[in-house]
Amino acid sequence: MVAVGRGLAVALGLFLASFALHIVGGATGQGWLFAIAVALIFVTATGFPVIALWASGLGEMQSAAARATGGTGAAAGFVFTVAALWAADGRSFAWWEFPLGSVLVLLGSGVLLIAWMTMRPAERLPA
Repeated sequence: MVAVGRGLAVALGLFLASFALHIVGGATGQGWLFAIAVALIFVTATGFPVIALWASGLGEMQSAAARATGGTGAAAGFVFTVAALWAADGRSFAWWEFPLGSVLVLLGSGVLLIAWMTMRPAERLPA
């Protein structure tokens, strides 16, 4: 279970670092830094489950620990993605933010998972 906590902590740390960077970019009036930080927020939020799995070092993708990491990461990624959509929509909730949040987490995590599996072919998911 240490691996689960480590993976989730690293993913959360990356998300929070991106969030802090966006605050710094906005506070200092550096539009380019703000834009990069917002992109990083969306990447870390939508890819949260895969980032957590990667950082956990769990090689056996079918283990209970990997499922716990991925499931918890997916829930956190959904919440962070919806929050990012809420902020981008002028800090108001709209009905479309929730289904779009789900789709974005699926797409973002899917892209990161494909990239991870391409770079590490020995760790491919079983067919």
